[in-house]
Amino acid sequence: MAFNPTNSEDAAAPALREIPFNYTSAGDRQAVSFLLGAEAVRTLDELRGARVTGRSARILMRLFGEVLIHRRNPYLFQELVASAPRRKRFFGNASKDLETIASKAEGDPRVLDILARCGALLASFRTEVEETPELRNRVKRELAGIVGGHNVLFDPFTLVSHATDATDWRLHLPLAVVTPDDEKQVAPLLLAIARLGLKVVPRGAGTGLTGGAVPLRSGCIVVNTEKLNHIRAVSLREFPLDDGRTATAHVMEAEAGVITEKAMERASEDGLVFATDPTSAWACTLGGNISENAGGKLAVRWGTCIDNLLEWRMAMPSGTRWTVRRTHHQLRKILPQDTVTFDVVDEQGNLVKHISLRGTEIRKNGLWKDITNKALGGVPGLQKEGTDGIITSAI
Repeated sequence: MAFNPTNSEDAAAPALREIPFNYTSAGDRQAVSFLLGAEAVRTLDELRGARVTGRSARILMRLFGEVLIHRRNPYLFQELVASAPRRKRFFGNASKDLETIASKAEGDPRVLDILARCGALLASFRTEVEETPELRNRVKRELAGIVGGHNVLFDPFTLVSHATDATDWRLHLPLAVVTPDDEKQVAPLLLAIARLGLKVVPRGAGTGLTGGAVPLRSGCIVVNTEKLNHIRAVSLREFPLDDGRTATAHVMEAEAGVITEKAMERASEDGLVFATDPTSAWACTLGGNISENAGGKLAVRWGTCIDNLLEWRMAMPSGTRWTVRRTHHQLRKILPQDTVTFDVVDEQGNLVKHISLRGTEIRKNGLWKDITNKALGGVPGLQKEGTDGIITSAI
């Protein structure tokens, strides 16, 4: 049993895959590490020179491929969930494969270690499959009362379309996808998911290139904001400037699921420019723009999201709702010499925290897009890629 040596991470030649059905960006070594752990990869490397016919290795790689594709293809996974005979055949054949390898192991402790790991993998996967119906029922019972049963989705098409973003990085299928109709539903939704012991992945349009909308482990529920797609108003507002003058400017209030291009079109109806214009504007959403601090070519003149935001609302993991407000906006790009301040308030209007940032903490002098300081002094939501809460609307 062994890997093809060209599967090593630093090999000069292209990796030749031995695991069938591994339709991912992960090579064989990464896949085995994902399934059995890094120690198993080292053990299989040691066994490379022991291969004679290679039959045991081919059987083992086929087993890995079967588990991978059933875990990552929701249509095949649903067949296992729905059909007891299908489960019996799948796990019965897998057990026979392990018995075949064991019969040729000649007591080699390294082979026996790999077989023990494979047995544990199959047992874990079988439990996952068999417990899925009841887990889905519990999720539906908990969440349907908040968002309605029609907004809690388990169908294979929905699951596979939420397994990755524009990175095409696929690790796990989500357990469910939830599509709230109202931003007020999002905070209690997060609290209910926490009670279930599950994890949350926020998602807008899934056009991101950082993997922010990708489930990184099992037991994740994707909260999709696509139905929060209303532009509430475009209006004039007065702004007191630091030089003592008062200026007026147009502002847009919109929900997080509004497509950026729609916001741009609405602004243009009044002869205005919506300053954030990423290349994915035709599909990406405002909530995603904020969570990525998106820019675009217009950032040269008007800056990125952080320069143009006045206020945004968030659902926090604790089930509370916060509003983040920028104070003393000067109606221009943030300059290195500026001091930028934000107030974070709760639903009752109580100040949670006040944050002050120097312009040089937001971006290096001379740069108009700089994300090296991800924390931004703890400003919630902005540039955090959905890791600290879900943005639900903004001004």
